[in-house]
Amino acid sequence: MLSSIILKFPEAKRLRELAGSAVVKRFRGIVALCLGLIIVDLFVYALALTPAEARLAHQQERYRDLKKQYADAVLFRKQKEILKGLQSGIPTQKDVPILIRDLVQTAKRLNLAVGAITSDIPQPGSGGLAMLTFSVPVSGTYGGIKRFIHEIETSDRVIGIQDLKLEAEKGTVKLQMKLVTYIRSE
Repeated sequence: MLSSIILKFPEAKRLRELAGSAVVKRFRGIVALCLGLIIVDLFVYALALTPAEARLAHQQERYRDLKKQYADAVLFRKQKEILKGLQSGIPTQKDVPILIRDLVQTAKRLNLAVGAITSDIPQPGSGGLAMLTFSVPVSGTYGGIKRFIHEIETSDRVIGIQDLKLEAEKGTVKLQMKLVTYIRSE
């Protein structure tokens, strides 16, 4: 009944004509095409892009891990070369007299008197190294003693100061120094 009332109005006739026109049919076709493209786009996104996005995230994470491993390997290689150079700089038992001679020459260059140098028996350690300690008595001015200690601390040699004893006597400072170094077994 309602439809028969609607059809009696003149506007209803115009609506039917407009709905049947070529422009509206084209518009419906364009809308149907757009809806079809949207549906196809949603399927492509769901079936292709979403898994690809997950794979990309996984590959990026794997790339970061590999990059970190490579950086660690490069760092290890550099440290290994540095340690190899350090180990080659560690003296052997036959190099100890040269080390002592260099210490005596340094002391004399700084106008210091050097007493008898004594060493302990090397204590075997790990990795083919042995720890060697020796005592170096020197005497002279305070400035000379201070420079001598500085020379030892900044030396290129693998040598360390284990103990220091200072005594002052009539303008002369006496230093009893215990040094430690490592020597390679041959």
